[in-house]
Amino acid sequence: MKKFYSYPITYILYIALSFSFGISLALFLKNIFLSYIFLIIAFILIILSLIFAFLNKTKIYLAIISCFFIGYSFTIARYYKIFINPLSDFEGNIKGYRAKIKEYEGVINFIDRYIAYVDMIFDGKNWLYYSGNIRIYHNSSKPIYINDTITVYAKINLYKNIFTNENEKNIIKNLDNKMLYGVSSIYPYINFTVQKSGFSIINYINKYGLYFRNIAKKSLGKFLSSINYSVAQGITIGDKSIIPKNINQYFIGAGISHILSISGLHISMVLYILFIALSFLPINFYKRILISTIITIIIYPAITLFSVSIIRASIMAFCLLISFIFDKNRNSVNSLFLAALIILTIEPNSIREISFQFSFLATLGIILYYPIFDFYFLNNIKNINNVFLKKLIIKLVGFLFINLIALISILPFSVYHFSILNLTSIFANIFAVPLTFIILSSSIITIIIFQIYSPLSIYPASTVEFFTNLLIKLSKNFSEVKFLKYQILCNLYFAIFLTFIIMFIGLILRVKINSFIKEKQKQKYCLI
Repeated sequence: MKKFYSYPITYILYIALSFSFGISLALFLKNIFLSYIFLIIAFILIILSLIFAFLNKTKIYLAIISCFFIGYSFTIARYYKIFINPLSDFEGNIKGYRAKIKEYEGVINFIDRYIAYVDMIFDGKNWLYYSGNIRIYHNSSKPIYINDTITVYAKINLYKNIFTNENEKNIIKNLDNKMLYGVSSIYPYINFTVQKSGFSIINYINKYGLYFRNIAKKSLGKFLSSINYSVAQGITIGDKSIIPKNINQYFIGAGISHILSISGLHISMVLYILFIALSFLPINFYKRILISTIITIIIYPAITLFSVSIIRASIMAFCLLISFIFDKNRNSVNSLFLAALIILTIEPNSIREISFQFSFLATLGIILYYPIFDFYFLNNIKNINNVFLKKLIIKLVGFLFINLIALISILPFSVYHFSILNLTSIFANIFAVPLTFIILSSSIITIIIFQIYSPLSIYPASTVEFFTNLLIKLSKNFSEVKFLKYQILCNLYFAIFLTFIIMFIGLILRVKINSFIKEKQKQKYCLI
């Protein structure tokens, strides 16, 4: 039992889980007074754990339990103003507001869109303390940047007043979970001032990101048809603003819309492309991994304008890299939970966001179940003499296995969020993901060659054109399949229970396989 308790799970996992439980409770209760009590309890537990450590009586569980209370108190402190007076509680017309620009979401319908944190609103007579996040559509000639504090005399349309239909309650709930309460537009004639310019390294990097982003658009747009260009642009740099509505619906219906949003999937693809490219240089295996990862997590987020999902994926990739390079046991589970801990410390509310849940669960599922493929499948193809055929089978089956495990890992939460069991997505992703990889790699080659000698880029662009067209046809055909889609209501707690069962089975199998391998190695060593 002790062996199972200690391996492969380590203390980071327990700390991250304890911290996340505290965050979840805080987001559910939003009790301010309780946070003070929990902070005192956390302090007492930490002091006790230090005393025991000084006496050489390690009581690490006390420190782990304290993380629960710290997580609760930290979340309350982080979102104190929102919990006290959220924007959604305001009744009346908002005619002005003070806000801090948090995030750039890209171009939507040819207008820049930002996420901003509002801490004060103006009702026409008085300034009132109501807080929360809003979307800002910026169409003014006066620029705004991340971390700028602005005062705007414009209306905020609260989502609770926009989505009033009974069927739209889920939309309101999802927006509330993001602490996103309304939308505002800044037109050329609207009066707004930049109270405080927020110098941010991100703003500096964004200038270069926008430069390379425009280069990518120009390179891809030269030889591609308009529709194929819009999809290729979405896959490569995450700009979905010009994808036709009907095409976007095909991807949603087929359950493959995630390939149009820059995420961990795209990070892994770019990593692999760079890794393959570096294999032609006289660099060893570990250095190739290190270089490809660093280049990816530095350059790619800048090109995608530092979207929240890509930053999360980059943090996960970096932590897994650290594990691979420095951890002799390659405990990826521990590294993944470290990444989750960092993300939740930066933004505790990430725990309620679908992109974080899906990225984390898919990665965890792959980490836990991949040894099964490695142990059972790879051992059974040793007798294949043809090296090329063996590598092809390994790559193909490995890809299918990883894709299937990722989909199964997120399935309970997918049903919970969308109330639909879309089995079509399992089959659609088998074809869509490799096509996406081809489109992405061909797009990168097109962009690079276009800078060297533009006429020559027509050849990789033709590859992008062909496979993008194939992907669109595939999404259309799969979206029209109806018999594999079922409306199912799933409770949150049931989704958590099913996910726990899936991961627990993977954990048991992983432990057994590792134990078996160690035993074999021990026997081999004894024989020597």
